[in-house]
Amino acid sequence: METQVAIIGAGPVGLTLAMDLAQRGVDVAVVESRAEHEPADAKCNTVAARTMEIFRRLGVAEEVRASGLGDDFSTDVIFCTAISGEEITRIRLPSRNERFGIDGRSAPGFIDSDWLTPEPVVRISQLYLNPILYRHAHRFEGVTLLPETTFVRYDDSVGGVTVHCETNDGEPLEIRARYLVGCDGASSRVRKQMGVRLLGDAEISKSRSSLIRCPAVKELFRGEPAWMSWVINPRQAGTVVAIDGDELWLVHRTLSVERDFESVDRDQSMRQVLGVDDDFTWEVVGHQDWTARRMIASRFRDGNVFICGDAAHIWIPFAGYGMNAGIADATNLSWMMAAVLNAQANERLLEAHEKERHPITEQVSRLAMGKALEYMSKSQRRKVPKVLESRSFLGKMARSRLGPQLYAINWPQFSCEGLNFGYYYDDSPIIHYDGEAPPTYDMGSATPSTVPGCRVPHFWLDDGTSLYDHLGPGYTLLDFGGDQDCGELTRAFGALGIPFLRIEVPRTPELFDHTFVLARTDQHVAWRGDRLPGDVDRFVGHLAALAKPGQDS
Repeated sequence: METQVAIIGAGPVGLTLAMDLAQRGVDVAVVESRAEHEPADAKCNTVAARTMEIFRRLGVAEEVRASGLGDDFSTDVIFCTAISGEEITRIRLPSRNERFGIDGRSAPGFIDSDWLTPEPVVRISQLYLNPILYRHAHRFEGVTLLPETTFVRYDDSVGGVTVHCETNDGEPLEIRARYLVGCDGASSRVRKQMGVRLLGDAEISKSRSSLIRCPAVKELFRGEPAWMSWVINPRQAGTVVAIDGDELWLVHRTLSVERDFESVDRDQSMRQVLGVDDDFTWEVVGHQDWTARRMIASRFRDGNVFICGDAAHIWIPFAGYGMNAGIADATNLSWMMAAVLNAQANERLLEAHEKERHPITEQVSRLAMGKALEYMSKSQRRKVPKVLESRSFLGKMARSRLGPQLYAINWPQFSCEGLNFGYYYDDSPIIHYDGEAPPTYDMGSATPSTVPGCRVPHFWLDDGTSLYDHLGPGYTLLDFGGDQDCGELTRAFGALGIPFLRIEVPRTPELFDHTFVLARTDQHVAWRGDRLPGDVDRFVGHLAALAKPGQDS
């Protein structure tokens, strides 16, 4: 078969990439070795606000928001001595009904209530997310889904890629495509054939993880059941995640890197985390042993072949941002690839993908690892005193001292404004910079800015709609009262076939200090100014990567 882009892997990254390309008029074939209805991994349980903004554009956000936990189930995070034990501290976060109880917008009073976004974070397991994305992918014209098909190898040439696959029935399948994108996970066959190495921290910690079915777990909590519970006691550290808020629970038991997996008894360690005796029973739905790493691919491209998601970077699962970073990779690559395939830009435009995404992956992964190591030094690398579990005065005092420390360390990973909105592209070949440095950010905080390369700060229009709902598939000029004719700029974009919109905003929102801001389709600022560019052909040519390397655009 022939297509424009072949994607290996139908996880959230691969399916989002397929839908985004299809929305831009590109034909896509998605190869996946597993059956379409085979349950997904339950490890990922957070869809970040930035990802929800992408899902909003793809028409997926509403169903994602309504799935997973029940409407009234709290998304609180607690730290405790066991699920049935003593609570040490609680990070208060809203249920779905609490979140959207006021005009459908984020309710006040929570640590992430003031985020500038139309789409707050959603706590939903990949177990439910993947089927939603599959269903929506079927509705996109131009997407061909090929489940139960295994990628074998590829042959790359100047004109495109030949992808060799095999169906689960043993039949060979050959796909001819212009580009190939490996979204095939941490053990990516595509990356290995590219000869790309993973660099970084190979072992940070280990976990034994079990997905169990047990309605009785909900009754173990002494206080209100939490979405995520971090367990600290002298016997076993771990984490318990509510998958459906009723009977499905994901139970992680943490090991140090020095220990062998089999040194931790699967059932006994589960009892130590839950705080139950031998009479307590459950049904194991699935089990997985895994190692937390921070590894980044040395490069994301080789000729016509790219990698995204876990194929390109493996993160320690702090702040729940691994999958979300992969989706950010995919949508960054998608609009550039579509522009090239639709003859709207020079192929050099694709060089901007790695120039933009590789440094961000490095920065943000280090933020996540730093927080993880800080937490482990407090809870796992020291001997946990038995008094922490006591209901005595000394036990209460120990918990009252530890609680604020755990809260201070961990609230940023559950309200990670910086990871969502703080990152910026400061060395891109297709952005018009103006000399102002972007504001710094950390995991939990960000300063919204219109500095080129930053995310366009969100605001609600006077009609109650989101700014992001109005951004076009190419570039959108936000006009805050300028009196200049943009006919020549429109002509320059039109000459290259690049979609261009102009939005006149009658008021200048806070954070916007320039008359004009040019937004890319991925919500990043491409340019800003108080006067429209003079040489519009050179200006637009820079955005389309028409300038040769080293040539002044």
